[in-house]
Amino acid sequence: MTEARSETWLAPSVPVLLIAVLIIAGAEVGGASMVKFKLELARWARGTMLARPDTHGLVGVRDVDEQILDEALVKFDAGLRLFHMHAEGMGTIIIVSTMVATTLVRAGAFRRAIVLLITVGGAGYPLGYLLWSALIPFYGIERGKTLAEWMVWIPFGGAAIVALWMLAGALALRLVRR
Repeated sequence: MTEARSETWLAPSVPVLLIAVLIIAGAEVGGASMVKFKLELARWARGTMLARPDTHGLVGVRDVDEQILDEALVKFDAGLRLFHMHAEGMGTIIIVSTMVATTLVRAGAFRRAIVLLITVGGAGYPLGYLLWSALIPFYGIERGKTLAEWMVWIPFGGAAIVALWMLAGALALRLVRR
């Protein structure tokens, strides 16, 4: 424990910090936009869904269709909110975890791999929620989620998870070597 306190903490590179700050700034713009354009976004999504009744299982009965549309609109809004929250969080995780890697991981190539994977994975992952929201009106809740999973969440989230486990392993090894 005293070793960590005596370390001189190093900041990650400026490009890594810029990406993290841009993700956090994007989260804030996204959050503000959700509030400002809530009605316009809901109208657009609803109109797009109504134009694709087969995709959403609409049957032409108002009581049935309204329930289906309401569920899709809740998920659409949830995806936007999840982007906001995850972008804030992942921006912070990029800053903190790359600082730990930059300071404590001695092997240069391993350190660079960790920093790259955390940065790319962390920056890309929240965008999956924006993609999911955008896909819901065109492809439905589940198909949109599947596309977002395979196009964004799995590759980018996987990169961030692998990098964090690599960092945990490097820190554990450092501890064992003491």
